[in-house]
Parts: sequence; structure tokens; C-alpha cells
Amino acid sequence: MIKCLSIGRSLLLRASAQSVVPFRTVMWPERFEDPISDMKELKRIKGSTEYQRKVAVPLKAALKDVSFAYFQDPLLLKFTKMVQLHSDGLRGEMIMLKTYEIIKSIQLKKGKGVETDPSIIIKQAIENARPYLILEKVRVGGVQYRVPAPITETRSYFEGMRWIHHSARDERGNPRWIARKKNPDEPVRPSIMIWEALAKEIIDAYNNTGRAVAKKIEYHRICDQNRAYAHYRRTK
Repeated sequence: MIKCLSIGRSLLLRASAQSVVPFRTVMWPERFEDPISDMKELKRIKGSTEYQRKVAVPLKAALKDVSFAYFQDPLLLKFTKMVQLHSDGLRGEMIMLKTYEIIKSIQLKKGKGVETDPSIIIKQAIENARPYLILEKVRVGGVQYRVPAPITETRSYFEGMRWIHHSARDERGNPRWIARKKNPDEPVRPSIMIWEALAKEIIDAYNNTGRAVAKKIEYHRICDQNRAYAHYRRTK
């Protein structure tokens, strides 16, 4: 009797499992297409049959960080996300707008024959500050070595942006509240805003000078010193 009940229960569970209707895990139906987020792609298909088809078909909602402004550049978008504080997108955009304004005004004061597009200046500054090798930690026989190794392009651009941001952030040296409390009678010098220091560091990196480029040169020097340990990378 117990055996018959267990068999009947298993058959009932199997039948109920087969009757379950699978549900969709995707928000959009299959007929919805991805929107065009690149201005060049939109200009390329404009006036063609593909453009007319895109106008008629339903489209998915665009991502929250998609825009046709200068922030649409993937490298500048990553840099904007890096300089923003506590994932505050509005503050990051404000910092970048003020940085653009300061870079533009500084370059215009230098006269003719000078690059004045802040987007080109920022991308060239990141290009000048990014490393071409990376130091990996490898432990061999209880001793840890810093071994130079090839670096990926994504990590290289990330390190260049991080060095520029950290150099601008640490170079300000703004007075702290502790120092103000210890010396309340001394005059407090004006604070340097992050967009001012960031614009200065970007222009320095654009001209192959500044703390970020010096950090890259020092990093490459250490890689050259530790090239004798390059064969340890195989043991990692």
C-alpha cells in the first residue's frame, strides 16, 4: 500500500512538473530591437531602408548613461565614472563640465596653433600616462617577486586614468579641519577644487609632464630593473 502511494505521488509530481509553463526572464519581447546609441551609425543609415525600418519597429529603452554628447565616448565615459564620488553621476558630470571649461580657457590663452578641444586633450593625456607593462606578484620558494608582464589594453587605460585622478586628488593638499582646530588663529588658505587640479594634471599629462607621467616612468623603470625575474611568470 505504501509503495503504491509513493509511486502515485511520484507520477503526480512528474505530471505537475511537465505542466508548468516556463516564464520569460527577459523584460523585452523578441520583436523589440536595441536602439542606436552611436551618432555615426545613425548618420550612416539615415535616408536608407534600414532607417525607415528602425523608425517603424518597437525599440527597447536606452540605457541611463547613453547620450549623444561628448560623454558618449567610451573612454571619456569611464573617466567620468572614475572621478565621480560615491557613484554620484550628477556630480561626476558637473566635475567633467567644469574641467572641460578650465582646459578650454587655459588653452585659448596660449594663442593660435594650440589644441583647444578638451576631449582630444583628455584622451591624449590618458594615452601618455598609461603603462605598457604591469608588475605581478609571484611567490617562489617563500620569496615574493614583482615580475614584469604584458598588460591588457583595458587595464592599461584604467591605470592611466587612475593615476591622473589620484595625482590631481592628492596634489591639492587642502587644509584639514584638524589643522584648523589646532591653529585657529592662522589664516586658512583657499581650497583647490578637484576640477582645477584635474584640469592642471590633464594638461601636464598632455604635454608629457606632471605627476601621472612621472609615475608611469618610475613604474617602467622598476619593470626594467626586475626583468631578470621575467621567467618566474611561468610558475604563477
